[in-house]
Amino acid sequence: MSRTHARVTKLVEVDGHAHQLLHLTEVGGERRIEIMIGRTALQAIRSSLLSEKNVRPITSELCTSLIGELNAKVHETEIHDFENGTYFAELRLSRDDNSEPFVIDCRPSDAIAICLQIQAPIYVSESVWDKVSQK
Repeated sequence: MSRTHARVTKLVEVDGHAHQLLHLTEVGGERRIEIMIGRTALQAIRSSLLSEKNVRPITSELCTSLIGELNAKVHETEIHDFENGTYFAELRLSRDDNSEPFVIDCRPSDAIAICLQIQAPIYVSESVWDKVSQK
């Protein structure tokens, strides 16, 4: 399946609302998607982008610690589907360098926060770009 490397280009914090906004833009291109995320996810992504450590581990930091303690490696995430206003992502990991990656279904915001923390790539499938451009 065809996909494009993407990066976080904007976080929008909206006071008084539970839903915040995240913009992903294709690397070397102009296509952009906007994802509604929760306030906690926005804080996790912001902390990851700024390389800030929280006083207590937040969920994405807990996940990266667990992955490390289990001697696993995060390879990437891919936002692979968009249906009824909801984006779907997969986190791809392996147990060691010689094993086949396995896939875990997750929210895009969680996968993005984890990938930012460990500097793993973020991808968006062409089918998602196509669906979003038709909205």
